[in-house]
Amino acid sequence: TSLSAVDACKEFKVKSQNDRVQLEAAKGACYRLGFSYGTLLVGPFAGEPVQAAKVKVREQLIASGEALSYAEPETEVVSRSGDTCVVALTDQWYLKYGEAEWRSQVEGHMKSTLELYSPDTRARFDKSLAWLGEWACSRSFGLGTRLPWDEACVIESL
Repeated sequence: TSLSAVDACKEFKVKSQNDRVQLEAAKGACYRLGFSYGTLLVGPFAGEPVQAAKVKVREQLIASGEALSYAEPETEVVSRSGDTCVVALTDQWYLKYGEAEWRSQVEGHMKSTLELYSPDTRARFDKSLAWLGEWACSRSFGLGTRLPWDEACVIESL
């Protein structure tokens, strides 16, 4: 039915906006069933299952510049020191450490030139290089050396 909210409110016996528990259950049921079994009614993907159309609508909006990919944690994020983390979307510069040519040069340097005094230290370098992909190399606050090409940013340590 295209009136799923009305049907869900009847099913979950919602009498007013103050029935918070029933409303939450009704909303969950509408979202779950609509996504799993629903069909898009309007737009260029009308008639397609919601699961498939969702991906196409997302791609279309990003491609047209009307949206951007965004994700945020579903629960509170706590640092290793036990502090609650506050996330802010800020402009940053990234280094692509995972880029194949760069990685090859670094691996070559580590094998032929880098002198380390402990096998454990070498293992840690190897492990770090293996997981390194993109890494923020700048931040917009604090003390430090300014990026030469962007005075608004400070160099972030690795």
